[in-house]
Amino acid sequence: MAKKKDSFFSGVTREFKKIQWPNGKSTVEYTSIVIGISAITAVAIWILDKIFQFLLQAIM
Repeated sequence: MAKKKDSFFSGVTREFKKIQWPNGKSTVEYTSIVIGISAITAVAIWILDKIFQFLLQAIM
C-alpha cells in the first residue's frame, strides 16, 4: 500500500519510470505489420462482398 503522504501524482511518476518504451525500429515494424494485416483483411472482406453480391444477383 502507498504511504499516506505520497500523493497520487508521485505514484504515477514512479510507475511511468518503470515503462519500457519500444525503440523506433520496433515501432516501425509493428506499425507496418498492423497496416499490412489491415489491408489484407480489407481486401478479403471486399472479395467476400463481391462474391455474395454475385450470388444474390444470381438468385434473384
